Order: sequence, then C-alpha cells, then structure tokens
Amino acid sequence: MKAWLVNSNSKEENKGPHCFEYMIRHNKVAAYYDPFNKQIDQIKTGDLVLLYHNENRIIAVGCVAKEFRGHDYQTHMKPADEHWVDVNWIWKVAFDDQLNPVNPIIRTDVGIKMVGKTVVNITVPLDYRALWEEIAKRQIYL
Repeated sequence: MKAWLVNSNSKEENKGPHCFEYMIRHNKVAAYYDPFNKQIDQIKTGDLVLLYHNENRIIAVGCVAKEFRGHDYQTHMKPADEHWVDVNWIWKVAFDDQLNPVNPIIRTDVGIKMVGKTVVNITVPLDYRALWEEIAKRQIYL
C-alpha cells in the first residue's frame, strides 16, 4: 500500500473551482490535463488517498477501490484528459454554506512538508498515527 496526496485543482486558474466537490460526491480523485492526469495512473487499488485543498488543507481521506483503467471510448477518440481512481472515503471534511472547509486537517500536522505537484507519493513522510488521530478528532456521527 502506498499513500498519495492529490490536489483538488480548485484554484480559479485551473478552471474548476468546484472540482473538490465533484470528487467527494462522486467518490473519486482525478486529474484533468497533462502531465498530471497520467500521474493518477500510479495510484493502485488499496492505496490510501488524501485529497488536498488550497491553503494546506486535507479535505478527505479514502481507500482506492478501483484504479484507472482507461475510457471505453478511447479506441475511437483521442485519449481523454480526465484520469481518476474510485475511492471509498474514510473521512470527509464538513463544509459551510459557501463550500469552505470547516474542519480540515492541516497537512503539516500529519508529516507532509512538500507539495508542488498534483499527485505526490507521501508513503514515507506521512505520519499515519497522527493522521488517524486528526481524523478521530474531526469525526462527526450522524
């Protein structure tokens, strides 16, 4: 099992300020353009995924249920831009009415010091114990 930090691509210049909402609601993490979309292909079934939002915030943690297998129409069309993996979310942040994260996990609190790519392998630097503690602090029972 590996652990991955995946950017939600929600900055205005990425032309998808609500990608994070789409990914959480549809149980997936995705990248939408080269070269980042092909980085998603490294993520495999059983891996841990942390969905990263602007300003150092982790907004969801999940286990990959199905890795990217391509699009069924790629034989007839150009390769699609979107690559994704299906995720079973273990924890998701709460959002206010303006879709601002209310209780995110700060990445540096769980040992993640570097960012800079859309998809980052964080298997080694991730402090798993700290991650589970942070999730436990934020867990909301409905």
